[in-house]
Amino acid sequence: MNIYKLTLQYKGTSYLGFQVQSIGSTIQGELNNALKILSKSENIKSIGSGRTDSGVHAFAQMVRVEIPVDIPEGSLIRALNSQLPHDIRVSAAVKCNEQFHPIFSAKSKEYNYVFSKEQSISPFAHDLVTLFPYELDILRMQKGCELFCGEHDFINFQCTGTEVASTVRQIFSCGLTHYQSSGHWGHMLTDYYVFHVIGSGFLKQMVRLMMGALWSLGRGKIDLNDLERALAPVKGESLGRRLGATAPPQGLYLKEVHY
Repeated sequence: MNIYKLTLQYKGTSYLGFQVQSIGSTIQGELNNALKILSKSENIKSIGSGRTDSGVHAFAQMVRVEIPVDIPEGSLIRALNSQLPHDIRVSAAVKCNEQFHPIFSAKSKEYNYVFSKEQSISPFAHDLVTLFPYELDILRMQKGCELFCGEHDFINFQCTGTEVASTVRQIFSCGLTHYQSSGHWGHMLTDYYVFHVIGSGFLKQMVRLMMGALWSLGRGKIDLNDLERALAPVKGESLGRRLGATAPPQGLYLKEVHY
């Protein structure tokens, strides 16, 4: 078997997340089908750097694949892209050895969450940005981002369903930045914000719950003390309530996995 490290970009709108499922289209499922066609074999394997939920996008999902054919990296990229749907692209391929593991070799992951607080957005941006048309105290939200930094127990920022050994995670960088567009792309989205976060790892829907908490903070529904208490649970017990709703999936992007 020949082992390759692939970098995938995808628009997740039409898929039930990255991980292959028994029913429905997934990113991994489409990749596996393309690998089988390329290899002319059912004997293929793939593993991603992590799951992305239904409707979530990626600039750089890392995937290790094993195939029974030896092919130059450039030819592999072209062959796979010729078989993949237009909303999934292989942007890079590197031959590697069995020591590389997309999950356990990773040092950190980086996510972006994109939202606009305009009253409406262009239909071209509908699947790529979350519309949140409320007045927000951006300065208070930026202070909330500072509280996320460091090592905390994120038990109050996870959705149940996946068992984990620990809910403690370290956030290396976290911030909220305002952007404006003009020219051709200004017709799609003129004014928007990006919540960006880099961490050692993330729990199920953790970034979306962090974003939801920041929105609650920006609207004055919670204060900074509430956020501090949620990040310092007593004896690892959850608050029993969310600080905010789970942010919708279409604004979330896996930006990069750092090795």
